[in-house]
Amino acid sequence: MRFSIVTPSLNQGRYLAECLASVASQGVETEHWVIDGGSSDETLSVLISQVGAKWISEADRGQSDAINKGLERATGDILTYLCADDFLEPGVLQRVAAVFAENPLVDFVYGDGYFLESDSGWKRRKTAGAFSIERLRRGNFLLQPAVFWRRRVYERHGGFDPTLQYCMDHEYWLRACGDTVWHYLPEPLASCRLHADAKTSRALALAWAEAARMQARYGIHGRPAWDALWMRVAGARYYTLKRRMFALIGRLRK
Repeated sequence: MRFSIVTPSLNQGRYLAECLASVASQGVETEHWVIDGGSSDETLSVLISQVGAKWISEADRGQSDAINKGLERATGDILTYLCADDFLEPGVLQRVAAVFAENPLVDFVYGDGYFLESDSGWKRRKTAGAFSIERLRRGNFLLQPAVFWRRRVYERHGGFDPTLQYCMDHEYWLRACGDTVWHYLPEPLASCRLHADAKTSRALALAWAEAARMQARYGIHGRPAWDALWMRVAGARYYTLKRRMFALIGRLRK
């Protein structure tokens, strides 16, 4: 069983080496594509230094387009994408592969994860819990880098919506959930780094507005629109303050 992991990246060179190392150290046959959008930082020097790395660096139409470029090149049995500022926890691909091997009807395997507060080293666990379509329609409870799916899902449902720049993962789960089987692995599989330079952190109001429009396609109204309004009025400032406070707490915990 072979994994294909796609890493979309744009000017995230300071984090990319850790991302690449977290995949290379898994001890599982893995094809790792880095799809760079034409970075102007140290990204290319990091990629050139990686023996056997597969990558392209060219202008694209955003993150979803980059992910799709990688998926088009992927040859593995199990797929996922891992942003350049995120990383896998040690040894998780072996356990994910075992779940897929033991459960041939399972299409998705997902697990818990960590939120890493900036560079403080403080990792807060996010527990995903049992899967249900009703939960998914209430909100995206899945931590994206901790979700893996079989190639047959991609063959049936295609790639990510290139018109979406922030909530493409939630839309994909909603699109695919009706005819797929999900398996919950209750352990941390990946870490998601929260920092000021992250794309979503720089555009919280835009991200939540996009999410509200996307969910409306699936007949989900009400709360997403109110959440988007809150984010536009005051939520972005609240979350920015929260990130700074949590990063400070993380540094003080050392």
